[in-house]
Amino acid sequence: MEPRVLTVSFLAILALILSPVSSSTTVTQQNTYSTFVKTSCSSATYPSACRKSLLPYAATVQTNPLKLATVALSATLNTANATLSTITKLSKTKQITNWEAAVLKDCIGDIKDSMDEVKSSINEINGISTSANKRFAISNAQTWTSAAITDENSCLDGFSDGQINPTVKKKIRNSIVNLARVSSNALYLINHLSV
Repeated sequence: MEPRVLTVSFLAILALILSPVSSSTTVTQQNTYSTFVKTSCSSATYPSACRKSLLPYAATVQTNPLKLATVALSATLNTANATLSTITKLSKTKQITNWEAAVLKDCIGDIKDSMDEVKSSINEINGISTSANKRFAISNAQTWTSAAITDENSCLDGFSDGQINPTVKKKIRNSIVNLARVSSNALYLINHLSV
C-alpha cells in the first residue's frame, strides 16, 4: 500500500511542477506574439491604431509577417464594412437634403470600390506562397491597397463643401478617417514584406 501512496504523491507533485512550466510557456509565446505585433506596428503610419486593430489577433499572426499583412487587410475590410453601414444609414435619413443624399450616394460607391480593392489585395497576399513571382504579387497588393485608400479619400473630398450638415459631416469624417488609418497601416505592413 505504501508504494502506491508514494506513486500517487509523486505523480501529484510532478503534475504541480510541470503545469506552471506549460502555462508559462504559453504566456511566453503570447508575449512573443504580442511583442511581434507591437514591434511591427511601432513604425506604422498610425501606430496606436495599428496596435488596437491587430493585437487581438496576435495568437493567429504569431510571428508571421504575411499573416500580419493578411489580418491587417481583413481589419481594413471589417472597418470598411462598418463605415459603409454608417454611411448607408445616414443616406436613408429623412433630414438630409438632396445634395447631401447625392454626396452620400457617391461616397457609398467609393467605399464599395475600396472594399473590392482590399479583397483583391487579400487575394494577392494569400496567393504569395504559391506564386511564381512573389515580388509581383506584393506589388499588386500594394497597388490595390493604394487604390482603396484613394477611394476612401475621394469619399472624404465630397464632404469638403460647407453645405453639408455639420453632424452628418462629422460622423462621416470620423468613420472615413478611422478607415483610412487602418488602410494606411495595412499598406505599410505590405510595403515591409520581404519574400
